[in-house]
Amino acid sequence: MLLYQQISMSKKTQVDTTTLWKAIIGEIEIKSPIFRSLSNKATLNKISDNKYEIICEDTFTKRNIDSKYIDNIKMVIDKTTDTKSKLTSKVFKTTQQYEEEGMEEDTVLGPLFTQKQDQENLFREKQQRSNLTPKFTFETFVTGRNNNLAYAIAIAVAERPGEQYNPVFMYSGVGLGKTHLLQAIGNRIIQSKPGMKVIYTTGEQFTNELIESIQSGRRGKYASNEFRNKFRKADVLLIDDIQFVIGRETTQEEFFHTFNTLYMAQKQIVITSDRPPKEFTKLEDRITSRFASGIIADIQPPDLEMRIAILRNLRDKNQDTIPNDVIDFIAEKVVTNIRELEGAYMQVLTSIRSSGLDFTVDNAANILGHTIKERSSIPVNMNQILKYVCTYYSVKSTDLKGKRRTKEIVIPRQVAMYLIKDITDTPFMTIGEFLGGRDHTTIMHGVDKIGEELTKMGKLRQDIVNIKQMIFEE
Repeated sequence: MLLYQQISMSKKTQVDTTTLWKAIIGEIEIKSPIFRSLSNKATLNKISDNKYEIICEDTFTKRNIDSKYIDNIKMVIDKTTDTKSKLTSKVFKTTQQYEEEGMEEDTVLGPLFTQKQDQENLFREKQQRSNLTPKFTFETFVTGRNNNLAYAIAIAVAERPGEQYNPVFMYSGVGLGKTHLLQAIGNRIIQSKPGMKVIYTTGEQFTNELIESIQSGRRGKYASNEFRNKFRKADVLLIDDIQFVIGRETTQEEFFHTFNTLYMAQKQIVITSDRPPKEFTKLEDRITSRFASGIIADIQPPDLEMRIAILRNLRDKNQDTIPNDVIDFIAEKVVTNIRELEGAYMQVLTSIRSSGLDFTVDNAANILGHTIKERSSIPVNMNQILKYVCTYYSVKSTDLKGKRRTKEIVIPRQVAMYLIKDITDTPFMTIGEFLGGRDHTTIMHGVDKIGEELTKMGKLRQDIVNIKQMIFEE
């Protein structure tokens, strides 16, 4: 039985606002789990018998409640109190803000939000201990066809850690939201389940801490108990970019035992990477098999509609004044990933504001055109491209230049052919000589084959985007 139904069986008009707010949360979060995070930044205030106010801590919370939940909240109030209520919302202001506006101090709802501020301070402290960033939440994550599965899994993990999906492995290219989702899981858990110990780290940080632990502990190749306790006593372990442990024997060994300890204790493990587990050719089989034992989800690059939604969400959150046609233009021109998309948005915003120009498509085109031209003029040679292809696929350059024709070598070799031709426009014959003395027709075939694959929304297309990102971000 729903909470508001239980309350309805008692004297409805005598329901206090605290109980009523709990009923609202309990009813709405069944349909929309992310409402709980918003409700933690709001409360209900009763003005008269049938008039209520939702008091929000900030404009972002108010805007989301007004646009998505206000009607449902009113419905629960009406059912619970058996009245036709009037419901409004406003942003809470501090005593100083009220004084600046010439209002009486006794209009400030001090004690309620003093307590909430104390809770918020504790939450921030726990975020710091867990190595989490406040801005990465489910509320600020824009969903679409490219990431719906990963988002749904992340929500389920945050609501019931260690129960439904464990371990979770998410992969995507650079700047597509892996870190955002991973940290959103952590932020939701420490907010709704404050007793749980959450640890967020990256593959690189895990490796560096292990090295420091070994060096300071003077225990040969073994980690200190302090290092092991930090990770093995976590209730939720979130590891970003696990590919950085590849090829590091001691790190892999330590990670394997950490993973096993947590998994056997039914603790939640969530891992992200730039590729699926089956492509880790240099990671021990016992580790990749652990990854594959859980649920795996990928995140694809956003389509045009998704990119527009991301930028409009960013604009509304920051209360910027960029018109829709300029946002649409930026979304059309930047197709690589969300990080570059938001970077282009901020560049247009900053450049136009600082120059005093109007927000027009022409001005945005001039700004982005200059940036794109600068980027495309970065000198890149064949050796650099080959290096990044080898790093991405965990293969040796001698293998790509050699005669082996296994799938693990042929695909990276053809990708190298394609990228060298695409980025440097080197003649086919020269590319063939560079890649082990191959005939120019072999290079043409490899380039054409990859080009055909890029017309499909498959993994190879994402690989090309990832490698180009690595090349141009050097």
